[in-house]
Amino acid sequence: MRWPQAKVSRVERGRREVTLTELLELGRAFGCSASDLLAELQAQSAEALGRTPVLEASLSPAFYAAYHDKEAMLAQLSRYGVHFLGEAARPALVALPVDETVLAALRFLEEPRVFEALPALLLKHAERVDWTKLASAAYALGLQNRLGMTLAAALKLKASAKNVGDKTWADIYSLHNRLAERKLDREEVVGTRPKTEAALSLLRQRTPEWLRFWHGLGSGDLESFKRYLAR
Repeated sequence: MRWPQAKVSRVERGRREVTLTELLELGRAFGCSASDLLAELQAQSAEALGRTPVLEASLSPAFYAAYHDKEAMLAQLSRYGVHFLGEAARPALVALPVDETVLAALRFLEEPRVFEALPALLLKHAERVDWTKLASAAYALGLQNRLGMTLAAALKLKASAKNVGDKTWADIYSLHNRLAERKLDREEVVGTRPKTEAALSLLRQRTPEWLRFWHGLGSGDLESFKRYLAR
């Protein structure tokens, strides 16, 4: 690869991400496919994530690449038509189902544009979502609050999402309530976390009730969520 030692060290310590292009180059250097490397990543991630056997069996080998790497996660969002202004579509090496794409994106929910895109993504592809798998994996990964925030935002879009059937709304409402029974007492900030206690207190005051219920802090602008329904 002709990488300098400093670059290798940063990658090994998790301080530098490997791009999709570099992943392909690594595969060629090692004489294997990108899929082989992703499978190896899954195996090595098991102990670090404390993964349960049920979770390991239910998720695709490539899920952990998207879960750990923002570029890989954005590539999966791009496959489902989620593109962000000023950024070219990214190629996805392996296609993830929509529920796993949402799970991977939940890890990066502190980024407002990702949070704003997920409710519409779930509503548009609801017939392809395995809600049981989505819930169980969110619990296992400690993402139930973030999933709850996303479902709460989706429910706020009911008047605008005209093509969503009653069964989907019932599924979302039921899962939202089940997650609420086991929500974590952990504050989640959408956007940059304020540096002072005064600014943090002001953000808490400006956060809508439906988001505060999930210990989330942020604007929760419903107009921003609605824009993704039309894309």
